[in-house]
Amino acid sequence: MRRILAIVLCLVFIPIAQSVALDASDSLKSGPQVGEMIPGPFHFLNINGMFAGDPHCLVCEYGLRPVVAVFARTVPEEKEPLATLLRKVDETVANRQAAELRGFAAFVNADYGNDDSRKALVGKLENIAKDLKKVILCVGDDKRPDKYNINKDADVTVVLYNKHQVVANFAFAKEKLTDKEVNEIVAAIEKMAPKK
Repeated sequence: MRRILAIVLCLVFIPIAQSVALDASDSLKSGPQVGEMIPGPFHFLNINGMFAGDPHCLVCEYGLRPVVAVFARTVPEEKEPLATLLRKVDETVANRQAAELRGFAAFVNADYGNDDSRKALVGKLENIAKDLKKVILCVGDDKRPDKYNINKDADVTVVLYNKHQVVANFAFAKEKLTDKEVNEIVAAIEKMAPKK
């Protein structure tokens, strides 16, 4: 009787445990994944930097250097984790100029084609860009860059790449990016481009 009970319990609990394990590892995927190559150029309106006010391809400009590419759907408020991430990436890029580290944040927006929405969005991004010295902000339609496979459920996607090959990828649904993850991303950046 005990043996039968043990077998029944195993048959019930093993599939449940496997299901829980699968759900835990089934995380949000967005953008090019580790080991893949960056899918190519895209031209977004640059908010700051040398090409401010013009569409420009930062992937092309940065070439084979190590790059932090942030793709975001929502413009952050000053104290939100995305704003913290942008400031920390800016600081990390500034401290790793000898490693030629570069960084940009591309804001993808469904209302980009609407003149009034675009002007309001650009105004918000210009305000954020005032505090950034090295990270370039850019904005464009959420349908581009289509080859990058930015998941519609991902509010923030961070792709770290070197020589156009992805070395780390982080994706977060709306309000899931926290300060803990920001620190993990910064640690991955420092690993990709150590100080020289």
